[in-house]
Amino acid sequence: MATHKKSPNEADVRAGSRLKNARRLRRMSQAELGGLLGVTFQQIQKYENGKNRISASRIVAAANALGVPPDFFFDETERATPDIADTSAEMRKLVDLIAAGDALEMNRHFSNIKSPALRRAVVSFVTAIATAADDQP
Repeated sequence: MATHKKSPNEADVRAGSRLKNARRLRRMSQAELGGLLGVTFQQIQKYENGKNRISASRIVAAANALGVPPDFFFDETERATPDIADTSAEMRKLVDLIAAGDALEMNRHFSNIKSPALRRAVVSFVTAIATAADDQP
């Protein structure tokens, strides 16, 4: 008699993707996170790639290890309660932005700027570009 393993659904894949992005944001290796969760780095890879589902207890442990609330791993529509803490929503937005690509590299370079005045100037410059882009048709 053949057994059928239930495959991860879209929510599992998104949770794994958010796990990966939050781990990368913290500059933590898969092995380091695995050590904190009591699993191998291969298991972390499976979670991140959506090959394996992440249990509720592992979600809580991962949230603690990564400094995010457990609901960070779920979309608003997947939550039982509709309201989300602003910090959680902002963290989700940040992680999704970093997953897009260049933002992580830009942040790494920005963090190397030691001068507070120069950092403010860079932020002003990027804000001006973003504002101008919003005004474009």
